Amino acid sequence: MKSIFAALALALALAPAAADAQIRFDISKAPTAAPIAVSALKNLGGDDDHDISAQFDRVLMRDLKLSGYFRIISPKSYIEDAGNSGYDLGKFNFADWSSLGADFLVKGAVRANGDTITLEALFFDVPQQRRMMGKRFTGGLGDVGEMARRFADAALQAVTGVRGPFDSKLAFVSTRGGRFKEVYTAWPDGGGLFRVTDNPTINLFPSFDGGARHLLYLSYKTYAPTLYLVDLSRKVETPIPNRLGQAVGGALTPDGRIVAAYSRGGHTNLHLLDAAGGEIRALTQDRAINVSPSVCADGSRMAFTSDRAGTPQIYVESLAGGDARRVTYQGSYNTAPAFSPDCKKIAYESRQGGAFQIYTIAAGGGGGARQLTVAGSNEAPAWSPDGRYIAFSSTRGGRSRIYMMRALDGYVIAPLTEGAGNDSSPSWSGWLGE
Repeated sequence: MKSIFAALALALALAPAAADAQIRFDISKAPTAAPIAVSALKNLGGDDDHDISAQFDRVLMRDLKLSGYFRIISPKSYIEDAGNSGYDLGKFNFADWSSLGADFLVKGAVRANGDTITLEALFFDVPQQRRMMGKRFTGGLGDVGEMARRFADAALQAVTGVRGPFDSKLAFVSTRGGRFKEVYTAWPDGGGLFRVTDNPTINLFPSFDGGARHLLYLSYKTYAPTLYLVDLSRKVETPIPNRLGQAVGGALTPDGRIVAAYSRGGHTNLHLLDAAGGEIRALTQDRAINVSPSVCADGSRMAFTSDRAGTPQIYVESLAGGDARRVTYQGSYNTAPAFSPDCKKIAYESRQGGAFQIYTIAAGGGGGARQLTVAGSNEAPAWSPDGRYIAFSSTRGGRSRIYMMRALDGYVIAPLTEGAGNDSSPSWSGWLGE
């Protein structure tokens, strides 16, 4: 999968109109969605059919709505004609937007010259009649969606002080192509679906490195379960040799090393490998089952599942070696840990009766677990790069889908995947751009 980032350049970040821009939302509290209007981009040449503007607005509105911080005002109610109006301060009438009840407004312009797109978007505080943020992008026709995602992230930063999560990627397992489980990637808003694997077998447990340059997954395509490392930009994959036993799963560290689980003699242990599969050190060496590793974003620690105490529980251990510390004590079956981006919390799934529910707990232990989900069976939590959201798979709608919820309180915002088949095992990458 060829990266588009070289083609997409952030040419200019426009300064806010006032240096003391007010942060509207406290990210430690559940937001109340603020009404926002997203005006069509003014055509400065080359977008006479408004296809570029429509694509930018469509992706931007989807992401702003998914964030939970904004409520989109229907464009059908807009008074202003974007084609006959300006797009910066003093060039349009704020009253046209305050009369609609808008708290925020996005305006901008686009110029297309062959395959080169120059797009400027501005973010306004309507009641205070000031510009909070603006960005100018230069790229190709295929980069317009990512321009919108980067602008959505910047808008969230303007109102919360924390960058949004949409300039990132999701990987997940799906049967949408038939009865076999294949690995796919997509933007968090559902765009850019890309099929990573294409073989008539089972592919499981995708895991990104820090910048979504590589993806690790487990496959049965040679009948012996094997880990594969995929270079997503070059579309080249490398099998990781099974020198240490039968591969059970694994995870990438932020710098591209591998924490792999191998089964041998009835026991499963975790090993730190280099990118070629050479062992750096054994991380666990006992007669238990140690699986489901998740590596902290600073690369210092891993969380994993072990039954060394009799039932599956979550443990944390340094990647440099040393003793593991047990984190979970509530519940008799806890697995699939995932470190938050700041490494302070761990999300995991816990079996309750015949279903699984998502919980979070302090990574240092010593505190109570917090249950986030209640409906259906919910598995495989994965944190967004900003730490505000958790993607997870759930059967609450019948078929298994990937959903997005607030990590703060478990409020489920929306499904991120749709269509035929079942979707599961999400992995959420870090940010792709600056």
